[in-house]
Amino acid sequence: MLAKVLEEEGEFELKYTFPDLLSAAIEGWLAITCKKDETYPESRVQSIYLETADKKSYQEKVNSDFFKTKFRVRWYETKDGEPYAGASQAPVFLEKKMKIGSKRLKRRWTASIDFNELKDNNLSSTFHGDWYRIFAEHTQVASYLQPFIQISYTRKRFVDKRTGTRLSLDSNIRIEKTNSQLLPPPPRMALGTGVFEMKSKNNDPPAALAFLTSNVVSKARFSKYERCVSSLGI
Repeated sequence: MLAKVLEEEGEFELKYTFPDLLSAAIEGWLAITCKKDETYPESRVQSIYLETADKKSYQEKVNSDFFKTKFRVRWYETKDGEPYAGASQAPVFLEKKMKIGSKRLKRRWTASIDFNELKDNNLSSTFHGDWYRIFAEHTQVASYLQPFIQISYTRKRFVDKRTGTRLSLDSNIRIEKTNSQLLPPPPRMALGTGVFEMKSKNNDPPAALAFLTSNVVSKARFSKYERCVSSLGI
């Protein structure tokens, strides 16, 4: 059953890394070669990752398991970290992301949450501790999940003109918060590594991006989640 769903709905996710200081130059090149994604504006992405007591999702990443699952809570802010259109309520996406080999499959549910509550509460709070209950209302969750780490980055989106492949350029990746009961406090500095991603039904980059993928960015099995948690020295 899963194999059939994966074949019909799954997609490939190619990742490349680069020194973060090159993000402006790469953005300029993409603006000429591709087209900006008019559907989604530049945004600051906020993601809270949830973990089991034995850090199952993190261990799957570290061990490069063939089957990986992670649970996260995501919302989008303006590039300045403010709610869109000054709204007090923010659409929040509860995501269960499964990776089977080189293909990914994502399930997403939406909730409307007070923006200030999202920003002001620490990850060990009762407020953020409620995500497990909300997930359990929508999907099977084998073990208790608790907020672990919150990561943010600036995302700029593009689309390849010929193939329609969706592209994203992520920079200024940093740890916003950690659960103080489980992890050390976050560092002040960003990672220093940017990520260029492609999502499509094809496992090869579009021809128009050959120069970029061959000469500027480096193909990598990169996980923002794994890299940020590892940077804390656990």
